[in-house]
Amino acid sequence: MNTKSRLRMVGGRFRRRMLNGLLRHSGNEIGATIVLVAISMTAFLSGAALAIDPARAYVARSQMAKAVDAAALAGARALRLGTAEAERRALALAAANGVIDGQNGISLSIGFGANAEGEQTVAVSATRTLPTTLMSILGPPDIALGTQAIAAVPPVDMVMVLDQSGSLGNAGAWDDLQQAAVSFKDNFDDNLDQLGLVSFQIRGTDRFTIGKPFSWAIENEINAMQSNGDTNTGEGLRLAHDQMTNGPVRAKSVRVVVFFTDGRPTAMRGLFNGDDRMMAVFTTQNGGKMRGYFDDPDNLPTDQVASASGCGGVTICFGIWTEPLIRVQARQKGIDQADAIRNDGIYVYSIGLGNPNAGNPLLQPDMAYLELLANQDGVANSGQPQGKAYLAPSAAELQDVFDQVASDILVRLAQ
Repeated sequence: MNTKSRLRMVGGRFRRRMLNGLLRHSGNEIGATIVLVAISMTAFLSGAALAIDPARAYVARSQMAKAVDAAALAGARALRLGTAEAERRALALAAANGVIDGQNGISLSIGFGANAEGEQTVAVSATRTLPTTLMSILGPPDIALGTQAIAAVPPVDMVMVLDQSGSLGNAGAWDDLQQAAVSFKDNFDDNLDQLGLVSFQIRGTDRFTIGKPFSWAIENEINAMQSNGDTNTGEGLRLAHDQMTNGPVRAKSVRVVVFFTDGRPTAMRGLFNGDDRMMAVFTTQNGGKMRGYFDDPDNLPTDQVASASGCGGVTICFGIWTEPLIRVQARQKGIDQADAIRNDGIYVYSIGLGNPNAGNPLLQPDMAYLELLANQDGVANSGQPQGKAYLAPSAAELQDVFDQVASDILVRLAQ
């Protein structure tokens, strides 16, 4: 074999070795790439799982928590209607928000109890098992979610103040008022709430001191009352304030005075000629003549017309007191007493009965007065509780108005 042939043979061997080496080197590169891709994919899937499934869980729990919160409030609003109705409404509102017991892995429960402050409570809890997506490849197949809400039902401490003046009987509205007031009382619970009852005509009368149970006692008192006498709104509000400040009113209760009248103030209590007396005028102007003053104000009759002790049928009494002045001062007495009530954090809701189009202005409801008593929209004092004034243009509408007052008070409880 000549030299040229040997060189050709050596060159071929070298090329084969180089090719085999390159092939071996390429195989190692491919293997390493596959491993790196596998590791990268695992890291990617893990990252995606950690991002997607917890986000799904967060959204699902937030939606469930919203439904549970709403259900607890709905149950609290309805608790005065009984636990069965409260549970029904709580379940209905939870369902309206997509949380239904037994569906989509959801378990929903409702319980009733009381907290350390003595408030009745409605507790709603929900759990759910949420299946995972990417996390199930690397870890648990599902995520356990849970949420709970407890809504306290604040008790109501309330005094009803009812006008029993003779004009109600004369207008044929007394029976309507009695029925509406009894029905109004039924919106509140003997086990949760405390109610009191005050009436007024020439003087105010404590018919039932705030407390519980109240239902039957207050109903019997309302049904036994008679429509007679004058309209001393200031005394009715004064006694209501006394009950709210001296009675067993609870620290966390919603405190309310509900005041009803069918006319403008015609009587007041004060120092007349140096003595504690009542002074009254007629419902409408009677030639400017006074109805008179009344001695021994705490012992005046409550269910019949009181006879004046003096100054009857005159235009001026004790040298200063006239019919227009008594009207102004009697009105102011009510405003002052309502201000004292609200200053103690007590809401006032006022109801007026009367024809706003009556020909005689003194027979028209004084809605500006009732709004001042209630401090509607802060008209009397923006820093005090703001209640509301209502008008019943006729006796037939009294029930609807009292129902609206009860509804507004109960809605306030759930806020």
